[in-house]
Amino acid sequence: MFKNIKLTNLKINEASRSDDNDDYYDNDYPDDNDYPDEEDHLCYLIRSLFSNCGLNAQVDRNDLDIVVYIFLERKEKMKSLLKTFDVVHKMRKDILPQYDSEMELSETKSGLPLLTFDFYYDSRRNDDNLPF
Repeated sequence: MFKNIKLTNLKINEASRSDDNDDYYDNDYPDDNDYPDEEDHLCYLIRSLFSNCGLNAQVDRNDLDIVVYIFLERKEKMKSLLKTFDVVHKMRKDILPQYDSEMELSETKSGLPLLTFDFYYDSRRNDDNLPF
């Protein structure tokens, strides 16, 4: 289902503009810093996957690592939990195959259940000090 998803990031190459066309561009022309980077777009995509299934999710990132928080009700239907794990499984398999993942079940301050999925970028693949 998620195999056709492509992440795109619009880049503007200022060096490719010729000096003859400088009058065409005004001072409000956006530069590269005005566009969200790929990681922010990926977080948006992940949040959309959960919201499309009717799940309340928050996605945070720290560099390349991603944390997904799923806020549950005190009593949750099994269907909702299975949807959650189905989305995580597809996301892990199709969108984040190079990430390692962990899951934690905890409570919010108000006592509601909280599922936390941590996705760690697998930096060990490029480590030259590995024995194999």
